[in-house]
Amino acid sequence: MQTNIHCKIYGANGSDDLKMIEDNLKSQDAIKNLKVAAGKNHLEVEASFDENQITKQQIIDVIKLSGDFRVEELSGNMTAEAITAPTKSVVDRAFFGITSGGLLTEENSSKVIFTLGFLAGFSIVSLIINIVFGYLLFSASSFSLGKTTDAKDNQAVVNSQPSQAPTAAVQPIATAQNFAITKSDHVRGNFNAPITLVEYSDFECPFCEKIYPTFKKILNDYPDQVRLVYKHFPLGFHPNAQKAAEASECANEQGKFWEYHDLIFEKQSGGLSLINFKQWAGDLGLNTKKFNNCLDSSKYAQKVQTDATDGQSRGVNGTPATFVNGQLVSGAVPYESFKPIIDQLLNNN
Repeated sequence: MQTNIHCKIYGANGSDDLKMIEDNLKSQDAIKNLKVAAGKNHLEVEASFDENQITKQQIIDVIKLSGDFRVEELSGNMTAEAITAPTKSVVDRAFFGITSGGLLTEENSSKVIFTLGFLAGFSIVSLIINIVFGYLLFSASSFSLGKTTDAKDNQAVVNSQPSQAPTAAVQPIATAQNFAITKSDHVRGNFNAPITLVEYSDFECPFCEKIYPTFKKILNDYPDQVRLVYKHFPLGFHPNAQKAAEASECANEQGKFWEYHDLIFEKQSGGLSLINFKQWAGDLGLNTKKFNNCLDSSKYAQKVQTDATDGQSRGVNGTPATFVNGQLVSGAVPYESFKPIIDQLLNNN
């Protein structure tokens, strides 16, 4: 059943937040006719959706989980003020003191001139602040490992978010995290490698699929120096992520975690479902009866959640989130961003 949702979002900051919210909502197949626009001090979202696939509360949760935002549900269509930018005719009328009804009064013209002057002054001050702040961030990035701009557009988020600038970001935390990696962990590459990438991932996350070939290239280029450790972090607004994680653990029972891991990401665009999870087990030559019983019983549901809880305790609030020797890298960071970090760590050893 199709129904509509219309809400205001407070706390968003500019076009990056708008795009992040828009991308996260677009990732939900049940949401149609999506409109995201900027108002005076808020964003507005309007969309239709299939109640059989997603609830209104889940949509609001997706918005909230895109950042530290407050969502207010409304009735009716978008307000007239919710536009991305004023049209030229609106600017012209304001500047020349004209409304649709004719010339403004002298008093109102003064108000318009004062308002425009105030906005111009505010814009100049904001520009100066942004330039200074940007310079400080750039300087910091040259000084400390991975301190670059944030990356909302390359990460699915669950809390106040990195940000899920158009390039991915390195986000060092105050203290590097320590991981006790054992043979029971999902480790790819040289187990004794000096560089460890611990990835918290969601099989249904498009950004995790995007970073999947990046990790394969890293392991290919650094066969003895780098190892990859996979941790589960299924996001609540991805309906198949939890079961996909459990399915990978059921495949692990039969010694094919990484084969199943690769297959899920390679087939992610075709859709994830219980039927497909079981079909893919057969495609890999697994004992399907054993696999199906494992998956249907939710045998590894708690193990998956244990990974997610551990990630949250370490500051993970979106996927993919990768710790490079304990330092957090948020988002689908490209190979070209990982390489200098790895090279620097190797040179320091």
